[in-house]
Amino acid sequence: MSRQGKVGSRREAGLARSYYTDESNFSPEHLFSMSYQIRQLHSFRPRRVLEIGIGNGFVSTFLRQAGVDVVTADINPALRPDVCAPLHELPRHLEGEQFDVVSCCEVLEHMPFSEFGRNLDIIRGLAPEAFISLPGHFPWAGVMGRLGIHNRFVDVSLGIRIPCRRRLTDGHFWEIASEWQTRRGALVARMRERFARVDSGVFPMNRYHFYFRCSDKEAR
Repeated sequence: MSRQGKVGSRREAGLARSYYTDESNFSPEHLFSMSYQIRQLHSFRPRRVLEIGIGNGFVSTFLRQAGVDVVTADINPALRPDVCAPLHELPRHLEGEQFDVVSCCEVLEHMPFSEFGRNLDIIRGLAPEAFISLPGHFPWAGVMGRLGIHNRFVDVSLGIRIPCRRRLTDGHFWEIASEWQTRRGALVARMRERFARVDSGVFPMNRYHFYFRCSDKEAR
């Protein structure tokens, strides 16, 4: 039996808007992931952001309120993105547009891994910097939280990843370390073929999500 669940662009394009606002989206881990995306994108100090994969609109709405010009793109018309098109068509739809950063969170795993290199080329062609997040395949067991004194805090976590051959999450063709070629080091190497600098890590309060900060700009 295949380890993949329901996959393909048809599934993603047909999800109801309520899928992105149901009870699971109110979990502390999910809310933290979205706030962490905002924090990371803010650290680029962008004037204009292209968000590929609008989700429930939490990230783009907050950034716009903060004065950032955000253009959203998604394959799902129910989400009412600014541009409704698959990733490979975005260069045509956005011809002549300029962006400081591309945000592409929890998107690339919804396409076959054979398209990963092409997708990175498209992202690099749209902006000199990118913030990408992807799901990890191995379950994680441990503790995580925040240590603080008064209003100063540090994120802490202690745990291990548990190797297993679990079924992929519905909608995912692949995940980090689900196959040998999708391990994090291999992904970073391919990103460094397109960007001068790539930093990666794990969301400190949701270790299911890994992030990659990519830049072709001079170091600040």
